[in-house]
Amino acid sequence: MPAYEGVLTDAEISAVLDYIRSTWPEPAQAYQADRSRADPS
Repeated sequence: MPAYEGVLTDAEISAVLDYIRSTWPEPAQAYQADRSRADPS
């Protein structure tokens, strides 16, 4: 979102996402890990 450009660094965004993922239940974390490994990008 352009309005938020420059508000958070890439490292800060990564830290926020890591925190959010850490609150997910184990099955959701495992599912996301599987999907991330399958993503070619």
